Amino acid sequence: MSRLRAVLVAIVGVAFVAVGITIGLATRPTGSNGATGGVILLALVALVVGLWKIRGTPDASGAGPAVPWADDDRFATPAPERTDREPPLSSDGLARVVERAGRTAREAETVDDGLAVVRPVLRETLCDALVQGGRTRADVRAAIDGGNWTDDRVAASVLSSDVEPPPRPFRDRLRAWLFPERVVRRRTRRAMGAVAEAADEALPSVPGQTAPRSVPVLQPRLEELRRGAGGELQRAVDPDAIARGPGPSRRHRGDGTTGSPGRGDGTADRRDDQEVSDA
Repeated sequence: MSRLRAVLVAIVGVAFVAVGITIGLATRPTGSNGATGGVILLALVALVVGLWKIRGTPDASGAGPAVPWADDDRFATPAPERTDREPPLSSDGLARVVERAGRTAREAETVDDGLAVVRPVLRETLCDALVQGGRTRADVRAAIDGGNWTDDRVAASVLSSDVEPPPRPFRDRLRAWLFPERVVRRRTRRAMGAVAEAADEALPSVPGQTAPRSVPVLQPRLEELRRGAGGELQRAVDPDAIARGPGPSRRHRGDGTTGSPGRGDGTADRRDDQEVSDA
Protein backbone atom coordinates (compact mmCIF):
# COMPACT_ATOMS: atom_id res chain seq x y z
CA MET A 1 0.00 0.00 0.00
CA SER A 2 1.43 3.39 -0.99
CA ARG A 3 1.85 6.21 1.50
CA LEU A 4 -0.86 8.40 -0.08
CA ARG A 5 -3.36 5.57 -0.09
CA ALA A 6 -2.58 4.77 3.55
CA VAL A 7 -3.17 8.41 4.53
CA LEU A 8 -6.48 8.49 2.66
CA VAL A 9 -7.62 5.28 4.33
CA ALA A 10 -6.68 6.70 7.74
CA ILE A 11 -8.60 9.93 7.09
CA VAL A 12 -11.69 8.01 5.97
CA GLY A 13 -11.48 5.77 9.03
CA VAL A 14 -11.17 8.69 11.41
CA ALA A 15 -14.12 10.39 9.73
CA PHE A 16 -16.31 7.32 10.12
CA VAL A 17 -15.32 6.94 13.78
CA ALA A 18 -16.05 10.62 14.41
CA VAL A 19 -19.45 10.35 12.76
CA GLY A 20 -20.26 7.28 14.81
CA ILE A 21 -19.26 8.96 18.06
CA THR A 22 -21.31 12.04 17.20
CA ILE A 23 -24.39 9.98 16.42
CA GLY A 24 -23.93 7.95 19.58
CA LEU A 25 -23.64 11.03 21.78
CA ALA A 26 -26.58 12.78 20.14
CA THR A 27 -28.95 9.83 20.51
CA ARG A 28 -27.90 8.53 23.94
CA PRO A 29 -30.75 7.95 26.39
CA THR A 30 -30.98 9.61 29.78
CA GLY A 31 -28.96 8.00 32.54
CA SER A 32 -26.54 6.08 30.26
CA ASN A 33 -23.37 8.08 30.87
CA GLY A 34 -21.43 4.99 31.97
CA ALA A 35 -22.31 3.03 28.83
CA THR A 36 -21.57 6.01 26.60
CA GLY A 37 -18.15 6.42 28.17
CA GLY A 38 -17.34 2.77 27.52
CA VAL A 39 -18.36 3.07 23.87
CA ILE A 40 -16.21 6.16 23.44
CA LEU A 41 -13.23 4.44 25.07
CA LEU A 42 -13.66 1.40 22.84
CA ALA A 43 -13.88 3.60 19.74
CA LEU A 44 -10.71 5.46 20.70
CA VAL A 45 -8.85 2.20 21.27
CA ALA A 46 -9.99 0.92 17.87
CA LEU A 47 -8.87 4.16 16.26
CA VAL A 48 -5.43 3.98 17.86
CA VAL A 49 -4.98 0.34 16.84
CA GLY A 50 -6.03 1.11 13.26
CA LEU A 51 -3.61 4.01 12.97
CA TRP A 52 -0.81 1.92 14.45
CA LYS A 53 -1.53 -0.89 11.98
CA ILE A 54 -1.52 1.44 8.99
CA ARG A 55 1.62 3.12 10.22
CA GLY A 56 3.44 -0.18 10.69
CA THR A 57 2.49 -1.74 7.33
CA PRO A 58 5.71 -2.36 5.36
CA ASP A 59 6.08 -0.58 2.07
CA ALA A 60 6.54 -3.17 -0.69
CA SER A 61 7.96 -0.55 -3.05
CA GLY A 62 10.86 0.30 -0.74
CA ALA A 63 14.35 -1.12 -0.73
CA GLY A 64 13.75 -3.29 2.32
CA PRO A 65 12.22 -6.78 2.08
CA ALA A 66 8.45 -7.08 2.52
CA VAL A 67 8.85 -10.23 4.65
CA PRO A 68 10.54 -10.57 8.03
CA TRP A 69 13.04 -13.13 6.72
CA ALA A 70 15.83 -12.95 4.20
CA ASP A 71 16.03 -14.89 0.96
CA ASP A 72 18.93 -17.00 2.19
CA ASP A 73 17.24 -18.05 5.42
CA ARG A 74 16.46 -21.70 5.99
CA PHE A 75 12.76 -20.89 6.24
CA ALA A 76 12.68 -19.54 2.68
CA THR A 77 14.83 -22.31 1.19
CA PRO A 78 12.73 -25.17 -0.29
CA ALA A 79 13.39 -28.71 0.82
CA PRO A 80 15.51 -30.91 -1.48
CA GLU A 81 12.67 -33.39 -2.05
CA ARG A 82 10.36 -30.73 -3.39
CA THR A 83 9.78 -30.48 -7.12
CA ASP A 84 11.54 -27.70 -8.95
CA ARG A 85 9.11 -24.84 -9.42
CA GLU A 86 10.83 -23.60 -12.60
CA PRO A 87 12.19 -26.58 -14.55
CA PRO A 88 14.05 -25.96 -17.83
CA LEU A 89 11.10 -27.29 -19.83
CA SER A 90 7.77 -28.52 -18.55
CA SER A 91 4.60 -29.60 -20.28
CA ASP A 92 2.70 -26.63 -18.85
CA GLY A 93 5.39 -24.20 -19.94
CA LEU A 94 5.53 -25.66 -23.44
CA ALA A 95 1.74 -25.55 -23.70
CA ARG A 96 1.80 -21.88 -22.75
CA VAL A 97 4.46 -21.20 -25.39
CA VAL A 98 2.38 -22.94 -28.07
CA GLU A 99 -0.70 -21.03 -26.98
CA ARG A 100 1.18 -17.74 -27.17
CA ALA A 101 2.53 -18.65 -30.61
CA GLY A 102 -0.97 -19.38 -31.89
CA ARG A 103 -2.31 -16.14 -30.47
CA THR A 104 0.54 -14.19 -32.05
CA ALA A 105 -0.10 -15.80 -35.44
CA ARG A 106 -3.80 -15.02 -35.18
CA GLU A 107 -3.22 -11.38 -34.27
CA ALA A 108 -0.41 -10.79 -36.78
CA GLU A 109 -2.15 -12.93 -39.45
CA THR A 110 1.17 -14.52 -40.44
CA VAL A 111 2.62 -17.95 -39.77
CA ASP A 112 6.20 -16.70 -39.46
CA ASP A 113 5.40 -14.49 -36.47
CA GLY A 114 3.86 -17.43 -34.64
CA LEU A 115 6.80 -19.72 -35.37
CA ALA A 116 9.20 -17.04 -34.13
CA VAL A 117 7.64 -17.41 -30.67
CA VAL A 118 8.07 -21.17 -30.38
CA ARG A 119 11.42 -21.41 -32.21
CA PRO A 120 13.79 -20.42 -29.32
CA VAL A 121 12.28 -22.96 -26.93
CA LEU A 122 12.50 -25.86 -29.36
CA ARG A 123 16.01 -24.88 -30.45
CA GLU A 124 17.25 -24.79 -26.86
CA THR A 125 15.59 -28.10 -26.05
CA LEU A 126 17.11 -29.89 -29.02
CA CYS A 127 20.48 -28.29 -28.42
CA ASP A 128 20.58 -29.47 -24.80
CA ALA A 129 19.56 -32.99 -25.77
CA LEU A 130 22.19 -33.33 -28.49
CA VAL A 131 24.88 -31.86 -26.24
CA GLN A 132 24.02 -34.44 -23.59
CA GLY A 133 24.47 -37.05 -26.29
CA GLY A 134 28.14 -36.12 -26.72
CA ARG A 135 28.20 -33.43 -29.42
CA THR A 136 29.56 -29.94 -28.98
CA ARG A 137 27.19 -27.01 -28.73
CA ALA A 138 28.74 -25.26 -31.74
CA ASP A 139 28.25 -28.32 -33.95
CA VAL A 140 24.68 -28.71 -32.74
CA ARG A 141 23.81 -25.10 -33.50
CA ALA A 142 25.35 -25.39 -36.94
CA ALA A 143 23.33 -28.54 -37.60
CA ILE A 144 20.13 -26.84 -36.45
CA ASP A 145 20.80 -23.77 -38.59
CA GLY A 146 21.45 -25.95 -41.62
CA GLY A 147 18.59 -28.34 -40.93
CA ASN A 148 20.87 -31.39 -40.96
CA TRP A 149 19.57 -32.82 -37.69
CA THR A 150 16.45 -34.31 -39.27
CA ASP A 151 15.07 -35.44 -42.62
CA ASP A 152 11.82 -33.55 -42.06
CA ARG A 153 12.20 -30.20 -43.81
CA VAL A 154 9.06 -28.82 -42.22
CA ALA A 155 10.39 -29.48 -38.72
CA ALA A 156 13.80 -28.10 -39.70
CA SER A 157 12.19 -24.90 -40.98
CA VAL A 158 10.39 -24.44 -37.66
CA LEU A 159 13.66 -24.51 -35.70
CA SER A 160 15.63 -22.41 -38.19
CA SER A 161 14.47 -19.48 -40.26
CA ASP A 162 17.31 -20.14 -42.73
CA VAL A 163 15.82 -23.48 -43.80
CA GLU A 164 13.24 -23.19 -46.53
CA PRO A 165 10.19 -25.43 -46.13
CA PRO A 166 9.24 -27.72 -49.01
CA PRO A 167 7.02 -26.29 -51.74
CA ARG A 168 3.38 -26.21 -50.76
CA PRO A 169 0.34 -26.48 -53.01
CA PHE A 170 -2.11 -23.65 -53.43
CA ARG A 171 -4.53 -25.21 -50.98
CA ASP A 172 -1.96 -25.21 -48.16
CA ARG A 173 -0.97 -21.62 -48.88
CA LEU A 174 -4.62 -20.59 -48.79
CA ARG A 175 -5.10 -22.40 -45.49
CA ALA A 176 -2.05 -20.64 -44.03
CA TRP A 177 -3.47 -17.30 -45.11
CA LEU A 178 -6.94 -17.96 -43.71
CA PHE A 179 -6.02 -19.90 -40.56
CA PRO A 180 -2.43 -19.08 -39.54
CA GLU A 181 -2.98 -20.26 -35.98
CA ARG A 182 -3.88 -23.79 -37.08
CA VAL A 183 -0.85 -23.97 -39.34
CA VAL A 184 1.43 -22.84 -36.51
CA ARG A 185 0.03 -25.47 -34.16
CA ARG A 186 0.35 -28.20 -36.80
CA ARG A 187 3.95 -27.34 -37.66
CA THR A 188 4.88 -26.98 -34.02
CA ARG A 189 3.44 -30.40 -33.25
CA ARG A 190 5.41 -31.87 -36.14
CA ALA A 191 8.60 -30.17 -34.98
CA MET A 192 8.12 -31.41 -31.42
CA GLY A 193 7.81 -34.96 -32.72
CA ALA A 194 11.04 -34.61 -34.68
CA VAL A 195 12.82 -33.11 -31.66
CA ALA A 196 11.64 -35.98 -29.46
CA GLU A 197 12.85 -38.54 -31.99
CA ALA A 198 16.26 -36.89 -32.31
CA ALA A 199 16.58 -36.65 -28.53
CA ASP A 200 15.73 -40.34 -28.08
CA GLU A 201 18.44 -41.28 -30.57
CA ALA A 202 21.04 -38.99 -29.00
CA LEU A 203 20.50 -39.61 -25.31
CA PRO A 204 21.85 -42.84 -23.80
CA SER A 205 19.27 -45.46 -23.05
CA VAL A 206 18.28 -46.08 -19.46
CA PRO A 207 19.28 -49.56 -18.24
CA GLY A 208 16.22 -51.77 -18.26
CA GLN A 209 14.12 -49.34 -20.27
CA THR A 210 13.41 -51.87 -23.03
CA ALA A 211 13.50 -54.98 -20.84
CA PRO A 212 10.47 -57.27 -21.15
CA ARG A 213 7.91 -56.86 -18.44
CA SER A 214 6.41 -59.96 -16.86
CA VAL A 215 2.63 -59.80 -16.83
CA PRO A 216 1.22 -60.96 -13.48
CA VAL A 217 -1.31 -63.79 -13.75
CA LEU A 218 -4.17 -63.58 -11.28
CA GLN A 219 -5.76 -66.87 -10.37
CA PRO A 220 -9.57 -66.88 -10.39
CA ARG A 221 -11.37 -67.02 -7.09
CA LEU A 222 -13.25 -70.10 -5.96
CA GLU A 223 -16.68 -68.55 -6.49
CA GLU A 224 -15.74 -67.81 -10.11
CA LEU A 225 -15.13 -71.50 -10.97
CA ARG A 226 -17.55 -74.20 -12.09
CA ARG A 227 -17.28 -77.85 -13.05
CA GLY A 228 -17.39 -78.39 -16.79
CA ALA A 229 -18.88 -81.28 -18.73
CA GLY A 230 -15.58 -83.11 -18.79
CA GLY A 231 -14.98 -82.64 -15.07
CA GLU A 232 -12.44 -79.83 -15.43
CA LEU A 233 -12.66 -76.53 -13.58
CA GLN A 234 -13.34 -73.45 -15.67
CA ARG A 235 -14.50 -69.92 -15.14
CA ALA A 236 -18.19 -69.46 -14.48
CA VAL A 237 -18.11 -66.16 -16.40
CA ASP A 238 -16.27 -65.87 -19.66
CA PRO A 239 -14.18 -62.64 -19.48
CA ASP A 240 -14.46 -62.26 -23.26
CA ALA A 241 -18.24 -62.58 -23.34
CA ILE A 242 -18.80 -58.85 -22.95
CA ALA A 243 -16.38 -58.07 -25.75
CA ARG A 244 -17.97 -60.61 -28.10
CA GLY A 245 -21.55 -59.79 -27.24
CA PRO A 246 -24.43 -62.26 -26.95
CA GLY A 247 -24.02 -65.38 -29.04
CA PRO A 248 -26.64 -66.92 -31.33
CA SER A 249 -29.21 -69.26 -29.85
CA ARG A 250 -28.38 -72.94 -30.13
CA ARG A 251 -30.56 -75.62 -31.72
CA HIS A 252 -31.38 -78.94 -30.11
CA ARG A 253 -30.29 -82.08 -31.77
CA GLY A 254 -33.75 -83.67 -31.78
CA ASP A 255 -36.35 -81.54 -33.52
CA GLY A 256 -34.36 -78.42 -34.37
CA THR A 257 -36.26 -76.11 -32.01
CA THR A 258 -34.35 -73.27 -30.49
CA GLY A 259 -33.69 -73.02 -26.79
CA SER A 260 -31.61 -71.02 -24.43
CA PRO A 261 -27.85 -71.08 -25.06
CA GLY A 262 -25.90 -73.69 -23.18
CA ARG A 263 -28.92 -75.93 -22.34
CA GLY A 264 -29.30 -79.16 -24.26
CA ASP A 265 -31.26 -81.21 -21.72
CA GLY A 266 -34.65 -81.15 -23.53
CA THR A 267 -36.23 -78.41 -21.44
CA ALA A 268 -38.07 -77.00 -24.44
CA ASP A 269 -39.46 -80.47 -25.28
CA ARG A 270 -40.81 -80.99 -21.77
CA ARG A 271 -42.41 -77.53 -21.82
CA ASP A 272 -44.18 -78.36 -25.12
CA ASP A 273 -45.47 -81.69 -23.77
CA GLN A 274 -46.82 -79.99 -20.66
CA GLU A 275 -48.70 -77.42 -22.75
CA VAL A 276 -50.27 -80.17 -24.89
CA SER A 277 -51.42 -82.13 -21.83
CA ASP A 278 -52.97 -79.01 -20.28
CA ALA A 279 -54.89 -78.33 -23.44
